[in-house]
Amino acid sequence: MKKSLSLCAVTMTLGLATQASAAWAPSSYRCAFDQITNQDQARGRQQWAKKWADADPYNISANKDQRFWAAMFNQDALDSLNNYQTWLYPVYVDPNQGYDPVMGPGAAGSDTAGLTGDQIFNLDYTIKPVQVLMDGVCEPGCYTPDQKVLFQSGEVPIEKAQQAGADDLVTLSSESTLDAVQLVNNTVERYTVDRDPVRQDVLDFRMASGGKLSVTLEHPLVTGEGSLRKAKEFTVGEHLVRQDGSLDQIVTIEKRSWYGRVYNLRPVSKDLTSNILVAEGYLNGSARFQSEYVEELNRLILRKNVPDDVIPQN
Repeated sequence: MKKSLSLCAVTMTLGLATQASAAWAPSSYRCAFDQITNQDQARGRQQWAKKWADADPYNISANKDQRFWAAMFNQDALDSLNNYQTWLYPVYVDPNQGYDPVMGPGAAGSDTAGLTGDQIFNLDYTIKPVQVLMDGVCEPGCYTPDQKVLFQSGEVPIEKAQQAGADDLVTLSSESTLDAVQLVNNTVERYTVDRDPVRQDVLDFRMASGGKLSVTLEHPLVTGEGSLRKAKEFTVGEHLVRQDGSLDQIVTIEKRSWYGRVYNLRPVSKDLTSNILVAEGYLNGSARFQSEYVEELNRLILRKNVPDDVIPQN
């Protein structure tokens, strides 16, 4: 099975339901519908699911009720926590309703959205009807719709680009390094967007040059050292990287609650460096870093002539 995780709540791993039976269920649909933006709440969902899987309250199995939590994801969840300090949480579908997604506890927009992880853990199992199946895992956490992404025709707000089906993307070339940034024409493979507007946390970056960038907490940004880090891990005084490779110091980072849909896209190219795109003039990771390339999140991809064994990994 090919593993595919999500930072932006737009992709999920291959699940248990038969895809051919679904009315329509692209991966972006389920994670976006059942969005958790808080690691503690994601922990609560996962542990709630494991608890009731073990308890088998519907007497479905002599062992575990994998309609709550599938044992096949145990190693994925452990690896994600150990390597990326990220809690994977299960998502669900209802086979009686065309395999439509079912919002689980802790999701943004749900009645349980404000609960802590421990409160979610202690919820009763009846929040999940007996027929509802676990169908994959998502990861908590893109651009707000007004953020301008660089296309061959110029900078375009990502919402308008998605609505127009713009595919003439510009990204870094695969040969780029931090001191020799090269932009090349690329093509959009597909866009990702939340199915419904939800309330979520956004970080507003302001830089010394007057530049600005607004992204969700989990969005990957290129650091001044040439690595990728989640937006929430940056601090004032550090630097973002402009499209020409120059550094711009962060002077403020403000967190705000925002209601709406967030967007991202992925190029057709699959190598890591050409999945760095330009938004509001700064180098960012595409949606590929938030799915099958999540394991590469902390890999230094823009440094050159430095052996891996002498680069600190933490």
